[in-house]
Amino acid sequence: MTKTLKKTLKNTLVPALCALTFLSVILLVRQTAQAADVLVLKNGGRLQGQFLVPPGGEDLVYKFRTAEGIEIQIARSEVESVEKMATLSAAEEYEKRKAAATDDVEGNLALAQWCAENGMQNQKKAHYERVLELNPENQAARRGLGFKKMIDGQWRTSNDEMEEQGKVKYNGRWISKQEKELLEKQKAEKIKTSKMASEIKKWVKKIGTRAEGEALAELESLRDPIAVPGILQVYETEKRPPVRKVLIKCLGRIGNQAALNALLQISVDEKIEELRLSALDEMKPHKGPGVTEYYISRLSPKKSTHEQLNYAAYALGVLEDSSAVPALIQALETTHKFQVQTGNSNGQTSVGAGRSSTGGGGMGFGVGGKTITISKPMQNPEVLESLKKLTGMNFYYDQPQWIRWYQQQTGGAGASIRPEK
Repeated sequence: MTKTLKKTLKNTLVPALCALTFLSVILLVRQTAQAADVLVLKNGGRLQGQFLVPPGGEDLVYKFRTAEGIEIQIARSEVESVEKMATLSAAEEYEKRKAAATDDVEGNLALAQWCAENGMQNQKKAHYERVLELNPENQAARRGLGFKKMIDGQWRTSNDEMEEQGKVKYNGRWISKQEKELLEKQKAEKIKTSKMASEIKKWVKKIGTRAEGEALAELESLRDPIAVPGILQVYETEKRPPVRKVLIKCLGRIGNQAALNALLQISVDEKIEELRLSALDEMKPHKGPGVTEYYISRLSPKKSTHEQLNYAAYALGVLEDSSAVPALIQALETTHKFQVQTGNSNGQTSVGAGRSSTGGGGMGFGVGGKTITISKPMQNPEVLESLKKLTGMNFYYDQPQWIRWYQQQTGGAGASIRPEK
């Protein structure tokens, strides 16, 4: 670099940098002089700074820049209240007014009113309290502090009224002590559930590594119902069938209602047969009216695809509950809806593969036209197999014959059986 170029850069860049620095100082001073916001936290702390986005009534998170210039996001649920700090000029004005004011009722009322108009909440409160020291019955000060005069002549704040009713303030609202205890318990359980879910994720990640033995031992030891949400979260995202099978067995060992509900759903909705049957195996020790009722409810084409309906029928046969016989007779043949396309590239309708409106497969028409919905009656082989297993009879898909037989066995109880639509 030549001496001339160095000199030119020195003569142009240095003044520019100095000007930029001076401008930064001016901006910093201006920013300091602007009115600031104060977040009063529920844990007792206070954050001073400015909102990056003006807070709205439905905001769940506040975007905030602290006085140190750090941009943060803080949950609204952690904030007790928001206060406005006075500008630097307003603070100076306040000090002048305070120095000139008399320390009596009128002087403090005037200062309190001025502070209220200029967002100086702490100073306003202090002056109203000073008025009450001088005159405990001063109505302006009482109202300024949120007091109301009751029928008995006593002054009370809204907080006093709530406390007299036995309520406590929790997360910015007044609730009963019992409700607070319940909310705190739920919050603690939520935290515990979240921690457990994190542990389960870590253990599952270790399967297939050198730490697999330790991870499997941890999973096999799970008995706490609080682990169920975490198990289900991992089950939904895990791709390895053997690992998902491990999680199914975890649900079976826990065996609470949430775990059993999940197993019931997996035993019908899971597409992988090995996993579906594994879930059904875990349900066997828990068979009973409630379990049978669930599988019967899934014999309806309104709730199940053709495949799912047959999976539910298979489960009823495995559970060997004869109370399911009427429902199985009714579901021998069901009508399912399919979305198909009509009209091919030549303007003609052609037969092809369609798709059930509830997710199953079926007959449809070729691509090239508009989509329509058709209804198709379908026989259910697993329903027939379960009927044969539970009754020892086989009338194939002759539903009227099944109904006559069942009426003979039960003295007419099958009169209400109707084909499932």
